[in-house]
Amino acid sequence: MKVRIAYLILAHKSPKAINKMIDALDYSGVDFYLHIDKKSNIISDINSNSNIYFTSNRIDVKWGHISQVESMLELMKTVKESKREYDYIWFISGQDYPIKSNEYVQQFFTQNFGYNFIEIIPKDDERYKRYLKRNQTWYPTWGASPKFIMRVLRKIYNYMTGGMKHSLFKRKNILGVEWFFGSNWFAITMETMDYVLNEVSNKPYLKYFKNCICPDESFFQTIIGNSQFANRVKDNLVYVDWSEGKKNPKILSTEDYQHLKSSDKLIARKFETIDENIAQLAK
Repeated sequence: MKVRIAYLILAHKSPKAINKMIDALDYSGVDFYLHIDKKSNIISDINSNSNIYFTSNRIDVKWGHISQVESMLELMKTVKESKREYDYIWFISGQDYPIKSNEYVQQFFTQNFGYNFIEIIPKDDERYKRYLKRNQTWYPTWGASPKFIMRVLRKIYNYMTGGMKHSLFKRKNILGVEWFFGSNWFAITMETMDYVLNEVSNKPYLKYFKNCICPDESFFQTIIGNSQFANRVKDNLVYVDWSEGKKNPKILSTEDYQHLKSSDKLIARKFETIDENIAQLAK
């Protein structure tokens, strides 16, 4: 069985790294769809090929903002409009790199065919209440920024509205759904993608999530978690190292080789450069 995969890539910099990643992932039955941030000028530096496509509509993507979700939806719509059929669509970033071979990836999806690989944080996880506030409290769109002054203002705003894990002034849940959270890097079946696009077209998901913080870490989990696909979910396929305790994951390098080699994940992030040791993992 050959599993047809559409890699959906969100990128804004490092075209050489993107080209190297695409070369490593290129395989029979695989296509690549790229959304390049509207602020970026790297498109002309990305290799052209018959299986590489770009979204015609480019979003000005901002941290923690609904534009993150909009760029992901643009990629989904581009896949749908292409009329091409895939078994899986897989969101990755321009700073990812595979740590398993394409043959291994094919075997993995064949053995787990029909499952969606998307992180959904358990409700008893200590992060859940903190993330829940992101959805229950109304946030102004200008508050979505990683800048120091905005982080300070958000902390003040969170304190005034009940603290980091409580919402004194809960918004009306106009969607009537249960909230779910997790990483925005996931692989789902095309059937699930079609369901997501239909829900977005027919219900006010974008309207509600516009005033949430980091909606890309809840938007898709919430739609899928409230659907018939919820019982076909396994954890995501991305190796990420948060051991440094920073707001961004560790930048991976050769020193992480053994951890990457022994991981059961299929791809890893973030990388600034890919040396020969890391490149060998995908062969």
